[in-house]
Amino acid sequence: MSARSVELSVGGMTCASCSRRVEKSLEKISGVRASVNYATGVAFADVDAEISNEELIAAIEKTGYTASVSGKAVELYGVREFRIRLIFSAILTIPLMTISMMPTLQFSYWQWVCAAAATPVAIWGAWPFHRAAFLNLRHRAVTMDSLVSIGVLVSYVWSMWAILFTSAGSIGMTMNAEFFLARHQSAHPDLYFEVAAGVTTLVLLGKFLEHRAREQSQKAIENLASLNPKFALVIRNGEQIKTAIEDVKVGDLIYVPAGSQIPVDAIVITGSGHVDNSLVTGESLPVAVNVGDDVIGATVLIDTALTIQAKAVGKDTVLSGISRLVHQAQTGKAEVTRIVDRVSEIFVPIVVVLALLTAGAWFAITGDSGLAITTGIAVLVIACPCALGLATPTALLVGTGRGAQLGILIRGPLAIESSQKIDVIIMDKTGTLTDGHMSVVEVFSKIGPTELWQIVDALEATSTHPIATSLRTHSRKFEYKSETAIKVHTIGGSGVQGIVAGHPCALGSPKWLGIPDGEFAEAVNKFESRGDSVVVVYRDAYAVAVIALADALDVSAIPALSHLEKLKISPIVASGDNEVAVKKISDQLSITKYFANSSPAAKLALVTASQNEGHFVAMIGDGINDAAALAKAHLSLAMGTGADVAASAADIVLLRSTMAAAVDAIELSRATMRTIKINLFWAFAYNVAAIPLAMFGLLGPVIAAAAMAFSSVFVVTNSLHLRSFKSITS
Repeated sequence: MSARSVELSVGGMTCASCSRRVEKSLEKISGVRASVNYATGVAFADVDAEISNEELIAAIEKTGYTASVSGKAVELYGVREFRIRLIFSAILTIPLMTISMMPTLQFSYWQWVCAAAATPVAIWGAWPFHRAAFLNLRHRAVTMDSLVSIGVLVSYVWSMWAILFTSAGSIGMTMNAEFFLARHQSAHPDLYFEVAAGVTTLVLLGKFLEHRAREQSQKAIENLASLNPKFALVIRNGEQIKTAIEDVKVGDLIYVPAGSQIPVDAIVITGSGHVDNSLVTGESLPVAVNVGDDVIGATVLIDTALTIQAKAVGKDTVLSGISRLVHQAQTGKAEVTRIVDRVSEIFVPIVVVLALLTAGAWFAITGDSGLAITTGIAVLVIACPCALGLATPTALLVGTGRGAQLGILIRGPLAIESSQKIDVIIMDKTGTLTDGHMSVVEVFSKIGPTELWQIVDALEATSTHPIATSLRTHSRKFEYKSETAIKVHTIGGSGVQGIVAGHPCALGSPKWLGIPDGEFAEAVNKFESRGDSVVVVYRDAYAVAVIALADALDVSAIPALSHLEKLKISPIVASGDNEVAVKKISDQLSITKYFANSSPAAKLALVTASQNEGHFVAMIGDGINDAAALAKAHLSLAMGTGADVAASAADIVLLRSTMAAAVDAIELSRATMRTIKINLFWAFAYNVAAIPLAMFGLLGPVIAAAAMAFSSVFVVTNSLHLRSFKSITS
């Protein structure tokens, strides 16, 4: 059967172990392979076609969580819920701990006051942890929540037992009025209500801060979704009708006023202007658009008005494709995460055993049951590996979100891991090291500029060829009387001829029109020798001008190559252009290894050869012609806009088609991986150092809870630093 992919929103997860539990419940269904990310609350499942969504939801709900195929699942415990429980618990815990830990403040029946204050905190405040622990117990498993729940309940139940049934160890189970009167008017050293309440409140604080930070880090993808305008001015029967964006169809004509958002992906039908693409591509400079150019939905038209025709709507737009790619990347799991998941499964049961052994050992040595209980609880709480579960997904969440803001779409964790080993990068010239647009660089003419550009503008008025567009753009710098060429005839790939102001004129390549004699021939040879494209202009059968055009070096390529050197990555140029043009650009950037006239097959062979030499290779291509080389490379980066963004199979898609964007992508990936490693080091080092301290009685349960909460918050806030990552061009 053919497989399909399903995205499920999962609610009720309180720790990273919950995500593993949901994964297992889904994979119990034959034909299901699932990946669940606690940080995003999303499950991706590849399932056989005969498996229904209802079966998947039922499997998750059977485990004790909520699920939904579309939209957000009902989140049992989010920022708001943890905030309410935290405030309520803190109000009761602060005076409780003050009275319990300062004998001078204790009064008659203070124990009952502490019991009354601790009860709602230990039961209702800690209910998210008790609920999760119970659900996992049903599946014969212990998790991070189990450690907190056991610690809180043991402290609370022990204290209630002590306040009700013991008297400093001597009266035992006596239940008379004199006992209670004497019992509750004296201090009692074996009460640990402050531990139950303090641990609950501090863990709630950590959960609140963690969820709030996660919520902030998820805003990047939510902001992408919110960029889309809600309405479009659709032209029907010559009238502009305000239409909901959901009702716009492919082929509809849409009027876009100056200063407004372009509602959908489209092609320009009439008008010209400048578009601010920064919201989608991260490109800071406005882009000029003319008739026939593509425009992206949600970008902003700066000047003049346009009439456009819808090319893609709804989930097929570039913006939807971007959101989808970012969402998938944030939900994916790096290999290091899978290792952590497996470690956590073994780690938690070991901690429970260590806590029991610690309590038993202290009781055997000292005979003090209270000390044994508190030491065991400290081991349980300090060992709670929440930070381990958050170390990788939060960094991925923030890193990929920041990438989306910069026009860098990282498809998943494997791309981030691969970026660490890259030592060779193979790239094209046009559109990567150059700006991808031809421009006039020199003119040799025997007639005045007014006459020359009048001829050029008239002959190229309707052509969409890149060179024609560049010539028309350059002609606008001069003032001349516009003429309409007649009897225009275009020779594909060669040039164009027609009659302008009564004179037969032609312009095109020297191969078509021939190389004129004398100074014109010298100009042609000069321009071609330096790798320029050459256009010869004729009037009345005589050559009148030679125009040189070149794809100019992208200004961001210079700092980009400098950064590559710092990253110890060797650049190689592989271009389909001629030897002279490729050498020219390579020399300007001090790139010593370059290959001209490279076909897609030649690029694939180059990637393979570099890998056989032991290099870890990244390949930058357009995602179509270079598909084979991209697939072969260890890390593939595709320059892409339009519909190709969603369809491209590259590891990283660059909406800014520049070398600087490629370097940004590698540096951001490496920064994300560094953050993951720092997070994991902190989490592991914290547990390795803290558990022995707790076992030897050097850390009390309350301090252990504070340290545990701090470790989780540290991991999340450390990941949030990735939001400040800056492009090399900023």
